[in-house]
Amino acid sequence: MDNSPDKTAPNRNSNVTFREVTADNYIDVASLSLKDGQIGNLDPNVWSLLVSRFEPEAWVRAVYADETPVGMLMLEIWDPTESYHIWRFMIDRRYQHLGYGRQGVEFAVAHIRQNHPRAKQLKLSSTPREGKKNEKNPKQTVKPEDSPYMFYEKLGFREIGPPDENGDVLMGVDL
Repeated sequence: MDNSPDKTAPNRNSNVTFREVTADNYIDVASLSLKDGQIGNLDPNVWSLLVSRFEPEAWVRAVYADETPVGMLMLEIWDPTESYHIWRFMIDRRYQHLGYGRQGVEFAVAHIRQNHPRAKQLKLSSTPREGKKNEKNPKQTVKPEDSPYMFYEKLGFREIGPPDENGDVLMGVDL
């Protein structure tokens, strides 16, 4: 007879927390992945974790639903210039549409407001509303329905800059 505790899959009622990425959880965080159509929106977590080890402005947290890692948030914090960005943010394909993305963005906003009170705006780069095409690497093509643009727009972000060399637009929310 199995006497192990019941492990319920993460759901809308799960307690969401944000934890440091450590030797105990980095493999789980690096293994999280996006839906196929979303791959062109973001570098893989393993790359983000590597970047965070060598970029002092990177601030990374694993997103947990109860005791299950479901995503990753990486902020770029440049205090000398008072520039703040959601550098990388993702929720694993299995756990999307459960409210974790909204909670992650709300956490990022609250973290910047609390720890960097002079901050005026939180910025991020997003695939445009209309998606983007990558003829060199079709896996990096993003259809409009796979762009995070409208997700961020619903959370108060607005477009504040023209597309960059990768076709991504700069969005921001006032703090």
